[in-house]
Amino acid sequence: MPTAQNAIPIPPPLATAPQATMTYSAPGVHAISQDNRPIFHSGSVGAYDRVHDLQEKYDEMNREMQALRGKEILKKDVYDLCLVPNVQIPHKFKLPIFEKYKGTSCPKDHITMYVRKMSTYANDHQVLIHYFQDSLTGAALKWYMNLDRAEIRTFNDLREAFVQ
Repeated sequence: MPTAQNAIPIPPPLATAPQATMTYSAPGVHAISQDNRPIFHSGSVGAYDRVHDLQEKYDEMNREMQALRGKEILKKDVYDLCLVPNVQIPHKFKLPIFEKYKGTSCPKDHITMYVRKMSTYANDHQVLIHYFQDSLTGAALKWYMNLDRAEIRTFNDLREAFVQ
């Protein structure tokens, strides 16, 4: 088989090719200045005024409720606020120093300690009831302040209620 050679002409080299350079630009940041005012989407500026009016009405109602609560306390006179309104404090009475009952120890032990320190007044139930509050603190004192005078007539009534 005969072979044939085909010649492909090679183009002559160009004098100089231009140098290619790559350049990068800084990324574009699109920022909108922020406004801290509230945004309402109602389409009207009147919405802001209505929110302000509601806040004023709320504050006014809150003040009125607090005033009403204060009047409930003020309607009671001194006699109604006392658990023992007619207590007669003995002349030159000196109150012993008590360990305050916080509600974490045995109530029977506390009553025993209280009565022993107040033994001079063991027959004076009004004095015993009246000064029992000075041996209490925290939740126990709050309990005492909420006692009903109709239910506590003697120190025994107080003792039973306290132990319960």
